[in-house]
Amino acid sequence: MLDLLWHEVSRTLLDLLPIFIILGFFSARFLSGNLLLLRRSLAGLLYLAVGLTLFRTGLDGALLPFAGAVATGLTARFAASADFVDALALVSFVAALGSTAALIEPTLVATAHRVSDLTGGSVKPLVLRLAVAAGFGLGLAVGGVRLVLGFPIGLMLAPMIGAVIVLAILAPRQLVPLALDSGAIATSVVTVPMIAAYGVAVADALPARRALTDGFGLLVMAMLGSALAVLATATLDAFQRQRLSRTPRKEGAT
Repeated sequence: MLDLLWHEVSRTLLDLLPIFIILGFFSARFLSGNLLLLRRSLAGLLYLAVGLTLFRTGLDGALLPFAGAVATGLTARFAASADFVDALALVSFVAALGSTAALIEPTLVATAHRVSDLTGGSVKPLVLRLAVAAGFGLGLAVGGVRLVLGFPIGLMLAPMIGAVIVLAILAPRQLVPLALDSGAIATSVVTVPMIAAYGVAVADALPARRALTDGFGLLVMAMLGSALAVLATATLDAFQRQRLSRTPRKEGAT
């Protein structure tokens, strides 16, 4: 464990080094008189380095191996039986894992609260997070079916992209950019490693599959699924608001 911790410390410092250099240069060049801001920035970077190191240690030391082991075990069970229930378990696992990971994704949580502030509370943080997480899981379920059945990725992407285009036309314009970015917001330090580990483990365990060509591509489906879910939620909400706004006028007319 100490070897893993030291590895993550060195890895985190190397990853954060460019950020340290950029912030240090611009602070020294343009904000040299603002010592308070400089001290706060340095303290924040220190907290970030410590937190990221501990997070990566837990992720690489426990979460990723466990997720990979479960995926490998479910895949081996399905490969041996070719049973529908085992296939359903394999697909359900990645959908449930991805949706719950997206729900707690720090970037999504922060963005949801920021969007709520910008919209005056009309977009509830929990509603946005649930919509993104549900769509994320739906996209991963589609990707899981592709892995199990061996469908070409283009065959699965085309209808999803078409649905996104249609819903982007129907949804409120101010929420379309948010919906298109929602999938990318949900794919970060928690979701990406686990989903990648799942895809590679399943592709390695199934016959006639290759990790490089079949194990990847899940994340783009998850992002499209998130966009679909947010666009659908926004469209239904707008339709419901319009229907409710018309109801009093109809009652008054009668």
